[in-house]
Amino acid sequence: MRSKFFWKNFLSFVVIICFTTFVVSYLLIIQSQNFIESTATDSLREKLVIFEPYFEDGVSWRDPEQIRKIVEVAREAKVRISVLDQDESLLLESDANEIMSYENQRPRPELSEAKVKEVGLAKRVSPISKLETLYSAKKIETPRGTLLLRLGVPMQKLEERLKEIFTALAIGAAFGMVLSVLIALILVRRITDPVREMTKVAEAISHGNYAARIRRLPANELGTLGEAINRLAEAVQANISRREKMEKIRRDFSSNVSHELKTPLTSIKGYADTLLEGAIDDKENNVRFLRIINSNVERMVSLVNESLNLATIEANEGIVELTPVDWKPIIQEAVNRHQIRMNEKGIVFKHPDAAENMLVRGDRKAMFHILDNLLQNALSYTPANGEVELKVISDNKFCELSVSDTGIGIAKHDQSRIFQRFYRVDAARTRNEGGTGLGLAIVKHLVIQIQGSITVASEINRGSTFTVRLPSV
Repeated sequence: MRSKFFWKNFLSFVVIICFTTFVVSYLLIIQSQNFIESTATDSLREKLVIFEPYFEDGVSWRDPEQIRKIVEVAREAKVRISVLDQDESLLLESDANEIMSYENQRPRPELSEAKVKEVGLAKRVSPISKLETLYSAKKIETPRGTLLLRLGVPMQKLEERLKEIFTALAIGAAFGMVLSVLIALILVRRITDPVREMTKVAEAISHGNYAARIRRLPANELGTLGEAINRLAEAVQANISRREKMEKIRRDFSSNVSHELKTPLTSIKGYADTLLEGAIDDKENNVRFLRIINSNVERMVSLVNESLNLATIEANEGIVELTPVDWKPIIQEAVNRHQIRMNEKGIVFKHPDAAENMLVRGDRKAMFHILDNLLQNALSYTPANGEVELKVISDNKFCELSVSDTGIGIAKHDQSRIFQRFYRVDAARTRNEGGTGLGLAIVKHLVIQIQGSITVASEINRGSTFTVRLPSV
């Protein structure tokens, strides 16, 4: 109720209702008045026709008994009757009070008009009764000469009927105005309440409350506007949440990279200082120290490269164009890349029959990177003389590629976290193998990027199986 917007709309409705009611009431009053006067005039005309036969012979009406009968009929008809001759001299008057003032009733336009027209009409105030009276007159030709028959009815009776009509109109108008104002109140509230709620939500959003929503949405254009505001709030909230999430990821990423770089940098500095302090001349250890330094440098290079790869993948997430890709050449290329290492460790490698259908919907570069990382992990965590097997199972809907090993395995409580950045099941052992902790994180992002899924099944000391599922073509 304190809303200016509400009062502006409500008062506008009230002004329109009042103005419309006044105009309609005024027109109804005018029409009612005209209708009653017209009805009274028509009634007098009809009554002139009724009284006319009494005076047509010009003689019989003069009989006292006939005059009494005519006066009684006039009183029953609730009219005043007057009969005058051609010179407008009064011959008969039903109202005795009017006889005395007859000579003062000048002019008499209804009589003048009756002489030249079929019926004469006039409305004026009687000098005796002081009441406005409606007159109707008619000229009658008789064997004894011309007579002027005049009927009159006081306007007071008509005005009483008009007052009754006016009272009914006033009551109806007042009731209609009250009802209209109540309806206007409901309509204005139906308009202003959603607007007020939308304003409140918009202000909340502008102050950072992106969870604010419009709960009551009317089924009209305001409801459409409210839905648009809700969608906008959801989009802003999602963007803010995504931005906050990305900021957290960047902070964690920077912290993790710094932590990961600290160990090899410390090692490099320690061995470099040792060499500078004289160990460079120690023929038994100098080469070993340099190899350690070189190994740590390679680890740092790998960490930086994979960090850049992960950042690139995240930046391009959702914008990769997917096309039909065959797994067969990718498998062959990835196996060739790791063949030397397999031979060095005596790994037995099993791979699928090349005749199998391996066509999927994906991205060749991403798929190669996924398989390359999975094979590298399998070789890293599988002891010498172990086994690595690659399988492909496909149908009309999906194609599943799995990489299995007989390695160290992953504990149940670690399996849900192995795709996180820098997460290691065995940190010391992973560093010894040269892992950066980013390989599986990269694999996870790439699989999501090409609209696939990846799962892991593993048992400690019995190996692991990673399965990538992509839509078949």
